[in-house]
Amino acid sequence: MQKLIVVAFAALCLLGTSSLLLADDAMKGEMGNMKDEMKAEKEAMKGDMKAKKEEMKGKMKARKEAMKAKRHEMKGKMKAHKDAANAHPAATAPMSAPAPAGAP
Repeated sequence: MQKLIVVAFAALCLLGTSSLLLADDAMKGEMGNMKDEMKAEKEAMKGDMKAKKEEMKGKMKARKEAMKAKRHEMKGKMKAHKDAANAHPAATAPMSAPAPAGAP
């Protein structure tokens, strides 16, 4: 009877450790799948971020071009205004002495 108990106990011990090893292998496989999924998600996010970054670069470039065009337009207007002022100095110059008032 004692031998039977010892044999049963030894069998339980062997089965217990082997079942733990099998469970460990299954967990490792599942963890590997989860890691692969996370890597795929990370790559997808990286692609999205690159696309957003390129889009923002395009918007900033367009904004800079618009500001540059506006600045050049303002420069042109100022230059035209200066040229007009230099072409007609007497017409735009203020009077230095007041005009004589009429007799009452």
